[in-house]
Amino acid sequence: MMMTERTELRDLNLRAVVGLLNGVPEPVVEHLTVTAIKRHRDLLNKADKLFHKLPPNIKAGHEPAALAHVEYLDAAIEMHSQMSALTTLLDILGRTPEV
Repeated sequence: MMMTERTELRDLNLRAVVGLLNGVPEPVVEHLTVTAIKRHRDLLNKADKLFHKLPPNIKAGHEPAALAHVEYLDAAIEMHSQMSALTTLLDILGRTPEV
């Protein structure tokens, strides 16, 4: 595994992922990173679609959260959580792979 000069272990978000991938060959890390990029794109699209379906009054925070708002929040949390894993994978790989 490669680490960029700017990245040190203490800078990575998910130490468990770093430990899990310690010693794993670069092609495997690259494959996992490409998969994570694709997954992130899907999750981002899902959250974006749910956000755009929300009525303007809920988007603006003028009404309590309706079920549609909760679904959007759940999708956004999932997307941001997965982004932490993706960021860690990119730091471990040391570059952005072709997707």
